Amino acid sequence: MKTIHGITKGRIIRGLLSVVLLAAATQTFASDRILPHGPLTRLEFEMDKAVASGSLGDKSGELGDAAAGSDRYDVLRYDLDLKIDPSTKNISGTVKMVFAGDKEGGFSDFVFDLRYTLTVDAVTHLSGPLEFTHDADSVSVELPTPLAVGDVDSLVVSYSGLPRSPVVNRGLMFKVYPHDPANPEMGTSPIIANMSQPAYAQSWWPCKDKPGDKFMVTMQLTVPDTLFGVSNGTLVSESDADPGWKTYAWREDYPIAAYLVSVAISDYVLLEEACTTMGLGSVVPLKNWVFPFDVEDAIEDFKPLCEMVDFCESVYGAYPFLGEKYGHAEFLWPGAMEHQTVTSISHGSLDGDGNHAWLIVHELAHQWFGDSLTPDIWADIWLNEGFATYSEALWFEHTVDQNAYFTYLANGRNEQEWTNQGSVYDPVPVFPGRVIYDKGSWILHMLRGRMGDGPFFGFVEDWATGIDRRDGTVTTQEFIDLATSWADEPLDDFLWPYLKKTILPQIIFDYEIGPGNAGEDTKLSVTLHQNQWPHFDNVFPLVVTTATGVTTERIPLKTSSNTVELEYSAAITKVELDPDKWVLWNEITRTVPQGLTRVYPNPSAGGYIKFGYKLEQSARVEVRVMDSMGRQVFYHDLGTVQPVSGEDEYGGNEYAWNVQTVSGARVASGIYWVTLEIAGQRSVSKFSVLR
Repeated sequence: MKTIHGITKGRIIRGLLSVVLLAAATQTFASDRILPHGPLTRLEFEMDKAVASGSLGDKSGELGDAAAGSDRYDVLRYDLDLKIDPSTKNISGTVKMVFAGDKEGGFSDFVFDLRYTLTVDAVTHLSGPLEFTHDADSVSVELPTPLAVGDVDSLVVSYSGLPRSPVVNRGLMFKVYPHDPANPEMGTSPIIANMSQPAYAQSWWPCKDKPGDKFMVTMQLTVPDTLFGVSNGTLVSESDADPGWKTYAWREDYPIAAYLVSVAISDYVLLEEACTTMGLGSVVPLKNWVFPFDVEDAIEDFKPLCEMVDFCESVYGAYPFLGEKYGHAEFLWPGAMEHQTVTSISHGSLDGDGNHAWLIVHELAHQWFGDSLTPDIWADIWLNEGFATYSEALWFEHTVDQNAYFTYLANGRNEQEWTNQGSVYDPVPVFPGRVIYDKGSWILHMLRGRMGDGPFFGFVEDWATGIDRRDGTVTTQEFIDLATSWADEPLDDFLWPYLKKTILPQIIFDYEIGPGNAGEDTKLSVTLHQNQWPHFDNVFPLVVTTATGVTTERIPLKTSSNTVELEYSAAITKVELDPDKWVLWNEITRTVPQGLTRVYPNPSAGGYIKFGYKLEQSARVEVRVMDSMGRQVFYHDLGTVQPVSGEDEYGGNEYAWNVQTVSGARVASGIYWVTLEIAGQRSVSKFSVLR
């Protein structure tokens, strides 16, 4: 036992660091595969599968698919007793499932998930063995007594086989690392670990593989006695098993989702640190299992971990799994995974230079967002990744300054990538790329700018610690409703367009400075236009510099345009719209005004009349023709129209009208007006018909 530098660091009361040699690690790993984003929402995808197959068809882990019939019951507890053999890459054991009838009563067809590559050896009940059918990746069992709503029952699944990875770097992975990366001839050791997100738990253990059903779990892990088996929660016991084998018994005392259940097995070195946070005084034992040759690097990289726990508690409330641990288990994978109480972290992230602090705080933040608050369905995955990524920016604001915070967010803004990957809400597949991380983080940043620091951070702590949410499941609408209560204004129209649409607001910013009540250059007229559809509901910071100081105004914009006039006591010297980038938007420059440019021939002798117009970008276009009495004689919604380049000042878009009403009747001679509405912005022109 030795202390870390023998001092108390910063706001953290540091404890003792013990290095317990359990026994090693690394190899070059393949890059993670990110599947391309498809054109369909999850609901559309499932509907298409249903039409094609008459059912939900084949399940897809990338889409978070699980057995449809499992929605009828609620899992209360799993007891896993597994033996994992790295020499044969075989898994065998039993899983006890305790469950209760939930949404539907009186059913006896009990369905759970297990990949077809594994073999169900038996399913037993208190009443005896049960018949079962293992079809594709689902197992169906006939319960001896129909399960009514609220009734509790249980069964035990005995299974075995080779848990093959369903896709690259997913499922339970059997790998090896060299004892000395520079000298491969020095030998290797096994490293077995899982990556089950979003729906790959079923590839290595029988379960209900859905995030919205959380449960209690125990894990008995039998492995070769030269290795150590790590799992969630608290290590209850270590005991000898058959000769050459050892069993590690773990218990998770907080609800957990299937994708967060973890095992990590290798000849680890354990780095332990007692951590008591200064802010709340929480005692959080820090335990990091690393490969032997990474010990020194890991000690350096994990130095700020206790400070990070303290920081997260200061923003999000008490560590969600008090009485248990927090830490890491090293594995061979291209990133990290926030397994409850024990993040799996890649060998490549432990290099001793502190450059992966962003990753460490990201995975730590997931203990609040993802592990304690778990998305009810995968459509809400941005609530996990957006908060964890935003925590990276907050960490740099905390350890450096606010400029570092703004810079970090700016570096994560990649609009083309976001557009290609699709929406933040309900992405397909569940992990389409960085959009749910980086744009999700930006949405939280914008919410902070909209609400102000006091209400925003009050809301965030309430969101993370509310007794009706903590240790449970959450949805995006619940998030928006709670934010609305803290902001004291409705936020649906602000947040949903950013969550569901790939386009960003396209803003024209015009202003004029003129004489005002206090003299020359003291009056400011500001006009904001948004030229995209749908309209976004934003409030833009306007920073105005005068001879006597700097003032920040807040300019709302939720329709096509808004004009405000402002008076100042001194001459205006500078006007900036959102200079610190609190809002996601793009500025566009007005050249030739958007809208109607000409009507011809005018007058018309009864043939087609062409309405020429200019578009600055793709937008919804509507055409109306009114007679001299103000009655509408024609209407047509052109839908979303793409701009066409013109060779002159008139622009290149045209609509030809046959001078008839919608019903096909010829319009009479007279004076008419055409109104062209582009994304809510209107332009009007007069013309004549002479028959």
